Amino acid sequence: ETMVNYDGPLWASHNNCRALVNHHRQFTDEQIKEIIARKGIIGVVLDAWMMVPNWERGASTPQSAGVSLQQMLDNIDHICQLAGNANHVGIGSDLDGGFGKEQGPADVDTIADLQKCVHLLENRGYSPQDIEKIMNGNFISFLRENLK
Repeated sequence: ETMVNYDGPLWASHNNCRALVNHHRQFTDEQIKEIIARKGIIGVVLDAWMMVPNWERGASTPQSAGVSLQQMLDNIDHICQLAGNANHVGIGSDLDGGFGKEQGPADVDTIADLQKCVHLLENRGYSPQDIEKIMNGNFISFLRENLK
């Protein structure tokens, strides 16, 4: 509905890809492409139910479901593939206290663990320039462009 009623750039602060976890809260490829076309940005999220299929709140654990930073990077990869570049994605995290380690990746103990993403992105073949965009540069560029 937002994209129908607003034609400007969009910042989706914490969303993942429906192609990877089929849930109505996730973005379809068509929605992602529309955000990309509007020079928007998507911040991928670390909430476990948005990272792996069949997560059961209160029953699943990050360890039993195999939730790790790799699933977040799968979402980043998917968005980059749809965009053809790394200009429209960042780490939205959602690590604001709404949930704890019981519902986050098993390899994240503190916010400092997000720095592991640099090495993990290198292992996936991302350039240093693209890694900087994903880690913070895309958000900074979006704000500079749209808060004039």
